[in-house]
Amino acid sequence: MRESFRPERLEVAQSHRDSDVVILVLYGELDAGTALKLEQAAAQLFAAEHPPEVLLLDLSGLSFLSVAGARAIHTVHESSGTSRVRVVTGNGPVVREFLHATRFDAVLDCYRTRVGAIAAGSRAEFVSQVKAIWNAG
Repeated sequence: MRESFRPERLEVAQSHRDSDVVILVLYGELDAGTALKLEQAAAQLFAAEHPPEVLLLDLSGLSFLSVAGARAIHTVHESSGTSRVRVVTGNGPVVREFLHATRFDAVLDCYRTRVGAIAAGSRAEFVSQVKAIWNAG
């Protein structure tokens, strides 16, 4: 079997889960041979009895990202149902520059750090802020 189709080149680890947020951290290579591993992990979360309000994909541990990998991220985003998907790119060029060059960063909700992604708040906080701005006139 060709090396490019060895899914063990990608590790998907769940580092946090509470009632609102689940963080999936990806390490390794996200490409055509490993994309299904990400899609399956996300699908399990979305199919749960109580899917997360926010799925945070931390891609800062990736050493390689291909177009097929970016499509898998987009597939997760599109299949999220009522969950919101946020992407942590990290400060390294592998993910951040690739998503910018392919314009996926214009479609995805991207942050450089986990702290920034989590600080973006929940849907309830957003609605509350919009109502306050609307009522302020």
